[in-house]
Amino acid sequence: MARAAVGVLAAFLVAGCSVSVGSPKAVSKEEVAKQASAALSKKIGREIDDVTCEDDLKAKAGETTRCELTVGGQKLGMTATATSVDDDKVKMDFKVDDAPDAGGSAAPDPSEQPSEQPSGTPSAGSGGGAQTVDRAEVARQGKAALTAQTGQAPDAFSCPQDLPARVNATIRCQLAADGKQYGVTVTATSVVNGTVKMNFQVDSAPNG
Repeated sequence: MARAAVGVLAAFLVAGCSVSVGSPKAVSKEEVAKQASAALSKKIGREIDDVTCEDDLKAKAGETTRCELTVGGQKLGMTATATSVDDDKVKMDFKVDDAPDAGGSAAPDPSEQPSEQPSGTPSAGSGGGAQTVDRAEVARQGKAALTAQTGQAPDAFSCPQDLPARVNATIRCQLAADGKQYGVTVTATSVVNGTVKMNFQVDSAPNG
């Protein structure tokens, strides 16, 4: 039953949920989560276990915020989008990500991303909200992956923020090698039972 519910939710789009906003022109992340839970529960005919959102949703058409829902013990990512704003009323759509990786999910094509290197699989920290991989751990994994590929350790590898533990989440990091600075895009390619697999793609040209 739970697996069926997750299958139904995968790539689901629920449109037309409206909510009033207060003086700050944003819908609170708690209200977004509440509206998403109600809309999706109604759609699939069973209660969503939990919904949490990273940020408030700005009351402006086209603005988005990322959320995570739990159903049947499985977690799915979701994007909440403000589709229209009429006075103090915001209409929202909720787009659920594809189902969690089950062994046959699409993965980045390595032939299209030749400089991308898979990391190890650090576990995401759990803090009650959205899970992340600590920026220091991301940097450690990136440095190790690039050292393994090139046979030479980078001079430095740093990341300004944690990596959200959800498939296709990205952050930008900095790599120093031979006196030059390169940008690095770090992508979470899979998240299974709190374990995150990452790829690292180094920019083709230095940025300084």
